[in-house]
Amino acid sequence: MRCVFWCVLVLMILMGEIGMGGGISEVLKTLSKNRTDFSLDNGLRVVILNVSDARSVNILLGFEAGSLYESKPGLAYLTSQVLLFKNRRYGMLEIPNHVESLGGSIDTSSGHDIATIGIKCLYEDIYTSLSKLFDVLTGFEVDGEVLNIVRPNIISALKVKEDDPWEYTRRVFLKELYGDHPYGREPEGEESGISAIQPEDVEKFFRDFYTPDNAVLVIVGRVEKRKLVEFIKRKYSGWKGKRAEVSLPEVTNVSKSREVRISKKLKQATIRVGHLSTNIKDRNRVELKVLNFILGGGGFGSRLMEKIREREGLAYGVFSNFYIDRKLNGYFFVGTQTEGRNISRVVEIITNEILSLVRDGITEKELEEAKGFSEGSILLGMESFSTIASFLLYEKLFGLKENYFIKDVERISVIKREDIERVAREYLRPTELATVIVGGE
Repeated sequence: MRCVFWCVLVLMILMGEIGMGGGISEVLKTLSKNRTDFSLDNGLRVVILNVSDARSVNILLGFEAGSLYESKPGLAYLTSQVLLFKNRRYGMLEIPNHVESLGGSIDTSSGHDIATIGIKCLYEDIYTSLSKLFDVLTGFEVDGEVLNIVRPNIISALKVKEDDPWEYTRRVFLKELYGDHPYGREPEGEESGISAIQPEDVEKFFRDFYTPDNAVLVIVGRVEKRKLVEFIKRKYSGWKGKRAEVSLPEVTNVSKSREVRISKKLKQATIRVGHLSTNIKDRNRVELKVLNFILGGGGFGSRLMEKIREREGLAYGVFSNFYIDRKLNGYFFVGTQTEGRNISRVVEIITNEILSLVRDGITEKELEEAKGFSEGSILLGMESFSTIASFLLYEKLFGLKENYFIKDVERISVIKREDIERVAREYLRPTELATVIVGGE
């Protein structure tokens, strides 16, 4: 009941529907009332969520254009980073400067699966902002001057990651799990590859994947729905292009336990233990969230924190996650840092706790605490318009059920102990653990 109350309250605030009352079904009705979905003839999918009492608007345009789709390592990320620099209709950086002059912001991002262009603005500036976004899409150009500005920034950021034990260990771990698959490397690529990318490579990637039939436009905030829908249909119908056909590389599982040790002059060892897992469309996604809380995702309420930190004092912190919000197979992992002399014991505890979950199951107390935390984490994620826009974008791009982010709360409330024990047996593979240890000399 606590979850339902907060769920209703959060959505009442977001939608300006004070006094709505009811439970999850009423929340879904409110979402349906304020939500508008439609598509244009060019393939662009649009989701509008009206928040009547807001002063601002979040615009998020997403594409299946991450590193999973690139022909050269780093190409997708580099493309996303140069989108706002030059334009056939405007001077250098004129579009982002104009958006910022209105008190708004515009930025771009690219990961393994998707690339986005995001704008935050006041509601009275929504049409100007959408027009500038349209200009980014239809007037984009790139040359050597722009690449020479952007490349050094990416390379510098990669060097910073190289010096960070957490980031370095994560990179080695992903390489161990995925090999040469795009998921096994940073979306940013590597220095040698980035330096070799030419303007024509970027232009081709843009033409191939920044197309209306490969895009979802999400708008969350205060809008005049009828006027906005008419504007989008009139303006964005002029956006042309067809996505290139591409065969995605398969993820190959290495079904054996193995250990990788890398020597670095660091007092503490950084440890990652895990294996490949499932993807965002898995029917047991919510159960895995609850299972993860029990193992290591619940902070001081998790088994690993209690054993490794509280009972034996071997590490300051330890955490786990099913990193599966992606198109192809994600992964499960446990991460921590400890002194070199404690490495073997820490790895032993991690392995034993995974085995225990598979073999012995969980308690009712663990289940109830995990359900409460999981419900709350979903609701906290809905506190900002940008997060809600991301939820809606993922829903459309990955073909999830409508309003899945609210329906997940409803599913959590009916999970039983046997459900978690079943997914532990199905999704935890203690005989296939990859262990990466960096430093600790």
